[in-house]
Amino acid sequence: MHTNHSQHPIKHVKNELDNVFQSFFNDTSLLNHSPWNRFFSSPIACNMKEKKHEYVIEAQIPGMDPAHIDIEVDHNTVTIKGEKKEELKTEDDNDTKMHFIEHSYGAFQRSFSLPNNVDSNAIHADYKNGILYIHVPKTEDDKKRSIKINTH
Repeated sequence: MHTNHSQHPIKHVKNELDNVFQSFFNDTSLLNHSPWNRFFSSPIACNMKEKKHEYVIEAQIPGMDPAHIDIEVDHNTVTIKGEKKEELKTEDDNDTKMHFIEHSYGAFQRSFSLPNNVDSNAIHADYKNGILYIHVPKTEDDKKRSIKINTH
């Protein structure tokens, strides 16, 4: 009897659909320069790169206090979420007239499916100059092996 650690075909299709929807919803060109853009939480721009011993997710989240950013790991999914709150007006703002507003406020959330060869218990993150770096260490690749059947 052999065990197969390869990905189930349905899970592969699900991951492909997740990537398609993620790409579709990352196109914010319809919201750019619109008076409505301040009411929509724009997705955060991210990169994911693979190194020899880890994957690194880089998320651009400028102007955020890292204490207001949450990172959750559920099996092989990493989720980044938080909320950027609008700055409160002061008395000095009474004589201020805004000509345009491009800063976005509100809640944001991004999720990423990770490969099977990661150590989800060793994930750690750093925040520097407005960029969140999530380090996802790799494990040994799953290797096929034969399982001996015991007879009694």
